[in-house]
Amino acid sequence: MLKILEVVDSLDAGGMEAQLVALLNRLDPQRFHFHVVCLRHEGVHAARLRDGIQVTALHKADGFRWKVVRQLQGILQDGYDLVHTHNWAPLVYAALGSRGGLSASLFHGEHAQLTSAEKSWKRLWLRRLLYRSCTGVHTVSAGQRKELQECGLRHQRLVALINGVDTRRFHPAEKSAMDRTIGIVARFGSFKRHAALLEAFEKVAANHTEARLLIVGDGGPEKDAVSRLVESSAIRAQITMAGYQSDPVPWYRKMDALVVPSSNEGLSNATMEAMACGVPVLSNDICGAHELLGADEGGWVRNLSTVDKLATELEMLFSVSRDTLIDQGRKGRERVERLFSWDGMAQAYEQAFKDCARGQR
Repeated sequence: MLKILEVVDSLDAGGMEAQLVALLNRLDPQRFHFHVVCLRHEGVHAARLRDGIQVTALHKADGFRWKVVRQLQGILQDGYDLVHTHNWAPLVYAALGSRGGLSASLFHGEHAQLTSAEKSWKRLWLRRLLYRSCTGVHTVSAGQRKELQECGLRHQRLVALINGVDTRRFHPAEKSAMDRTIGIVARFGSFKRHAALLEAFEKVAANHTEARLLIVGDGGPEKDAVSRLVESSAIRAQITMAGYQSDPVPWYRKMDALVVPSSNEGLSNATMEAMACGVPVLSNDICGAHELLGADEGGWVRNLSTVDKLATELEMLFSVSRDTLIDQGRKGRERVERLFSWDGMAQAYEQAFKDCARGQR
């Protein structure tokens, strides 16, 4: 049995967190023993973990804390075959807590594109240094892997472990033909661009009384600001804020299309979930979008970088026939069944865990 320590910032509502919990629940408990360490607090997804998976919250305050390094050092004394870190802060603390990977093998996951700040020479140099502590590094899309390499972030075991979707849980259902509902499913982070979507929707919806905007998600630094924008909107009656949903499937089924205006992604989990539910997706041209949607197979990848460009594409969504949306939704469902299977994802992680647990840096 492999004993694996998962280190995350938290298990708050979010695509990476949901994917991780689903993965840990799926892997055979007779072959993999997991312990999840949250640097800050547990978060809503912690309750979804199966019995037998321990969760420890270290309640880290803002800023760097040596206390958290010492806490991780104490946890690692229990002996782990592998430490699997997710994004920047967990990598920093796990690298220090394991004395540069000497007391435990590190396997690091990058789940989003690097920001402009992260591409500064100093931040890239620090990432290269920490990568040397790892027996392996993974991304969640091939495009993200290529981007890391182009930034000089290379590793002898740099692999793309493509996210998958549970097509048995996420599946289509018949929709009402009354309104034309677009939706967004995301935490309220600046890179998700809720405010831009709201402004574009207001531009277009004035000419489409049947248009509806459904906002699903919770948490994040932009939540209060977006909530105020919604409440003050002249078309408030056409906007629904549903909050966090532990089961998002019924909410995807209310949508005629999902909109992903994000400026930064690794591989959009919301896109895959919508496709599995037979919902077409309008996505900004970001990392992983073409991998998921191909040549408009399940939706459209377009330049949504400005409010005006986003409004132009929303006009398309409200103008195309319902048959077109249904056809794109069918293509998306077929594509995820063919290319983004849950079983394939689980098998890839199983092999990577085994390779990195016994691998050499």
